[in-house]
Amino acid sequence: MISKMKFINIVGPKSAYERIISKYVMDSEIEFENPMAALRNTKGFTVSNETNPAEDMLKKFTDVFDYAGIDYSGVKHRNDNFSREELDGVINVFDTKIHALKDEIEELEKEIEHNEQLAEALGHVVGSNINLETLGKLNYIHYRFGRLPISGYHKLDTYLKDLPVYFAPMTTENDRVWGIYFVSEQDEENVDRIFASLYFERLYMDGDEIGTPAAVIETLEAEKSAMQQRISELKKKIDATIAVQKYDLLKAYADIKYVYDMYNIRKHTTNSNNSFCLTGWIPEEEAERLKAESANDSECVLLIDKPETVSHIVPPTRLKNLKIFKPFEEFVRMYGVPNYNEIDPTPFLAIVYTILFGIMFGDVGHGLCLAAIGLIMTALKKGGFLAKLLVPIGLSSTFFGFVYGSVFGMEGEHQLIKPLWFTPFEDSGTMMNTLIYAVIIGVVLILVCMVFNIINGAKQKNLQKIFFSQNGVAGMVFYIMVLYCGISAVSGASNPLWIAGIFIAVSLVMIFLQEPLGKLVSRKKDWMPKEKGGFFVEAFFETFEILLSFVTNTVSFLRVGAFALNHAGMMSVVVMFMYTLGTGGSIAVTVFGNLLVIGLEGLIVGIQVLRLGFYEMFSRFYAGDGREFKPINSENKLGK
Repeated sequence: MISKMKFINIVGPKSAYERIISKYVMDSEIEFENPMAALRNTKGFTVSNETNPAEDMLKKFTDVFDYAGIDYSGVKHRNDNFSREELDGVINVFDTKIHALKDEIEELEKEIEHNEQLAEALGHVVGSNINLETLGKLNYIHYRFGRLPISGYHKLDTYLKDLPVYFAPMTTENDRVWGIYFVSEQDEENVDRIFASLYFERLYMDGDEIGTPAAVIETLEAEKSAMQQRISELKKKIDATIAVQKYDLLKAYADIKYVYDMYNIRKHTTNSNNSFCLTGWIPEEEAERLKAESANDSECVLLIDKPETVSHIVPPTRLKNLKIFKPFEEFVRMYGVPNYNEIDPTPFLAIVYTILFGIMFGDVGHGLCLAAIGLIMTALKKGGFLAKLLVPIGLSSTFFGFVYGSVFGMEGEHQLIKPLWFTPFEDSGTMMNTLIYAVIIGVVLILVCMVFNIINGAKQKNLQKIFFSQNGVAGMVFYIMVLYCGISAVSGASNPLWIAGIFIAVSLVMIFLQEPLGKLVSRKKDWMPKEKGGFFVEAFFETFEILLSFVTNTVSFLRVGAFALNHAGMMSVVVMFMYTLGTGGSIAVTVFGNLLVIGLEGLIVGIQVLRLGFYEMFSRFYAGDGREFKPINSENKLGK
């Protein structure tokens, strides 16, 4: 559903600009138009080109808030007349305190991480009686402690032959050997290079470790505990600092936000010598509220017009749908935002998408799994609109699972429940019926889309779209008559087809000549094409393409039945293995097979249904060339 919009002009004296803007505009849902484009006559008007002086300060506040973890959402602008020096003082003192505390925490966390790595490494040689303090005091011989792959260890004799180095292995961990090598001071660079080529991973020590590995590990654990205690104290200091200064910070932020928002609106304002003017779009209900609030304000003049009175500007579109349809708005936006003068296809797409998905993926167990996943992801606030989408399509799959009598692929001879109607994969007759029903669904949806196109034509006052286009009255008559002839031929009924033939011929001519006929009924003087030869050639090929589109669009809906059969076919393989294999293999195949079908086929079916929506349905009535309504208060929200 698309909200009705009004075009609004706000006029007042320059002396009352700030009062009027703060009282009526800043918190209202208004999308401003380019003032010089909106006005018919711009003589004597100017626009402000000054930069927003509060932009840098506002960003400084939001950056500090983000760093400190302060929630500033929902903070409204308020004019407390803080000076620049006061704002700087408030934010700088707080920023300095928080950064100092957080820097100390980061340093402690790095030290804890290093000590944990050291303790983990020493754990491999904890039984050794090596005195690490003594190693650190060697003058002419240096040592390296670490590990290398077993393959590198076996190559040591070859690589280190005739070199003054000694490697002492200490313990083996998986495919790596922990140990220490000793090397003279003058040879250490060359030896280090060789060990690096053998993928030796050195563990660096601080040089102040005292005692055996076991004693050092105990010391490291004690230090870790002390540092964690210090981190806990620092975090409490941060919380206390935020608690003490949060109110003053948000109060200052509200003030700078007021200045920022005021200047942000100024760039949409036109000015004459003594007055200012703002123009834009506002929802109808918001316009009525604003009109009532300013009724007794002698300095503020509100001029509210219908969109038809400003035909040189296209109104923005504000989508307003039920909560259950909201997730499907994202699919509509992928195709394009609806034009203000066309139907919002969101409810239609939501209903059709949900039903078709259920038909193509009908299974009680799989549907409940999808719905449960959607509910869990929504509760965890993960997955965005797709998580919310899983709930209705999962319930639709569950419903059609009952229709087909399918629970985790158990249907037909293995059925756990009786089908409410029929099982698609039961025999050749039900398979054929499934495909026929799919085509019937396609025919109905194509006709509904033609009705939508006619309604859009009426909203746009486009007579060509209403009467002569392939998706208008002419196209609908042609399609219905062709279907009538086809059904009569297949059924063998002796219906008078010559009447249908006349309708087909007339409607085909109307489609062929839709452009000149549309101009003619709209009383345009240039309704006759200038280059008749080129027009007829182009119209012939366009008409031929239109005829093909009727066939391809209708046949395309066979995929609805085909995927219903495909789902049953895939699950029949899983069920066959489940009954063939032993208990362990049966459980594994059942779990893996069902997860594969839910994930892979569920994704493919979702894409295929969306394809049907975009190419077979939207292409018949929906342009999607609108622009979404973006009020100024949403632009200024949170200062972003």
